[in-house]
Amino acid sequence: MINPDKHNQALHAIHRILTFTRKMALQGESTSRIAGVLDWAELLPRLLAAEQDKTDEFRNALAAIVEREPHFGDAVAAFDFPPGVRW
Repeated sequence: MINPDKHNQALHAIHRILTFTRKMALQGESTSRIAGVLDWAELLPRLLAAEQDKTDEFRNALAAIVEREPHFGDAVAAFDFPPGVRW
């Protein structure tokens, strides 16, 4: 589970990851780069659904994606900041 106060932010971060990955595919980025993002992204729903608190692990997985692909930083910001706060 993710801290209930951050649940919507977690969903928004997953949305950002998926839409950025789609953009990579449409722009013809290499399949190995896309697969690298998806390797980390596939963990996110499991962390969201876990019985114990996985908020830190969720944030760490987002950070790992950004380490590979810095332009995904908006996904981390979406998780870190409540809706309506501009980053």
